[in-house]
Amino acid sequence: MSELQIALIAFGALLVAAVWGFNLWQERKHRRRAAEMLPAHDRAAPDVLMRGREEERAEPTTPIAAVPQEPTFRADEPALAATEETEETAEAAEPAPLPAAPPLPQEWADGRADCLLRIEFVDAVPVAGIWAEQAQWSRKVDKPLQWLGLDAKSGRWRALLPQDPGAIAQLAVALQLADRKGALGEEALTAFLGGMHVIAQRFSGLVELPEPASVLARAHELDSFCAAVDLQLDLAVVPHAGASQGLAGEKLPAVLSTHDLKREGERYVAADGSGAELFALAGRTAEGTFVASVATQAPASLLLSLDVPRVADGADAFDRMVACARQCAEALGGQLADAHGKPLADATVAAIRERIVDMQARMAQMGIPAGSMRALRLFS
Repeated sequence: MSELQIALIAFGALLVAAVWGFNLWQERKHRRRAAEMLPAHDRAAPDVLMRGREEERAEPTTPIAAVPQEPTFRADEPALAATEETEETAEAAEPAPLPAAPPLPQEWADGRADCLLRIEFVDAVPVAGIWAEQAQWSRKVDKPLQWLGLDAKSGRWRALLPQDPGAIAQLAVALQLADRKGALGEEALTAFLGGMHVIAQRFSGLVELPEPASVLARAHELDSFCAAVDLQLDLAVVPHAGASQGLAGEKLPAVLSTHDLKREGERYVAADGSGAELFALAGRTAEGTFVASVATQAPASLLLSLDVPRVADGADAFDRMVACARQCAEALGGQLADAHGKPLADATVAAIRERIVDMQARMAQMGIPAGSMRALRLFS
């Protein structure tokens, strides 16, 4: 055997040993960071949505977790069974561990309404690269996606947007489980989980994927509950039976001003102190189309609407809406009615109010307070 062959064999052996040592160091780094990715209290958060339902499911329900459970690692795993000398050498060359990432903002990270995934990258990744990668699959997802990144420079979480020039050390993505169109479907979930897995592989990241069946079960449970409490109320002001003409629209502006309703397109909206909508009013023609200006046209009827899950104090908003409707009826020569024009008795109005109180109490018990950010997202 020539000296050149011997030298090549020795070089090859050294190269294999170097690669093996690097892989061992990288694996140990991933394992330690996996345990630090989330606070312990997030992983143990109770699932309030799965408690106290009116109808019990035949099969066990799947808990709604704030995030997927982190894997546990044992000291005697094969990957950690290397010699002490090799481990000590790798640790000596390893940089000091980074500080734990700050928790996700509460107004964004919602483990009850979303399927939440986080990826920790070995090195900072340009946002533009992630955005280009997600474009390959995100169009297949028909539920809202929210993207957040841990800025590599500031160490703070921030929303990610297309053409973002920065780089991130971690990525967090939330896929909403349900909205008024229904529950998250299997096709959309498959695209999401597969896409996130590709991003982790493409940019050398660590991600823990949940079981698809458990995510779909959570989505259907959440959608079923939301459908049961999704109450959208309509009241009407209509002319008295036998009236020969519509309502006197010219008298309406004074009433709207009294109740502080502001025009927004074809509607007049009453808001609370924070600017959130309480109820809305619109004029309709005899054919049911909206009247562009109730002040200059004689509407055949007025329609007042209240979206119960999206209003913090539904009973108070309902009282204000009824008071406005009654004053409109008095001023315009009409009467209070339901959406189909049938006159409403006081007993019926009281029963509707009780139903609003009951619905919002159920929402609060299930961890979805009416008018909260979570409710606004689910009932959209």
